[in-house]
Amino acid sequence: MQELVSKNEELERKIGFMMSIPGISFKSAASVIGETLGFESIINAKQLASYAGYDIVLRESGNFKGKTRISKRGNSHIRAALHMPSMTCVRCNPTLKQFYNRLKPNKAKPLVALIAVQRKLLILMYTLWKNEKVYDAEFETKKQQKHEAPAARDNKLIAQLVS
Repeated sequence: MQELVSKNEELERKIGFMMSIPGISFKSAASVIGETLGFESIINAKQLASYAGYDIVLRESGNFKGKTRISKRGNSHIRAALHMPSMTCVRCNPTLKQFYNRLKPNKAKPLVALIAVQRKLLILMYTLWKNEKVYDAEFETKKQQKHEAPAARDNKLIAQLVS
């Protein structure tokens, strides 16, 4: 795989963007690219999640509330390629570790939270591929600061002026 990728400069560069995510190896990035044909026919992240089988199926009818599960109708090779990287990301990627630790207590089995990490990781890989950007670990904190309520900023400013 490395030999084939090294012959194509653009492919090598884009896989480099995906490998900038802590926990993603060349093999897992190349497997996802190979299975999706370079995200060629994927229009958005929701379609990608459905293609990989990470879309949620609700089993409900009237008052009956059954279990919710992933559909598994999609590409099982993508799910298999993301299983081990998701376990690594939970340990070494601070953003995904926080996401996993937030979901884990609410779920009956830790594997359910790990599958949510796999889905998030796949969408992150897709986003980096499409936008041609390197992974930024501080993106979430920057986004939260950017969308901080103006009133909260004013309160902080007033508190600084008073003290």
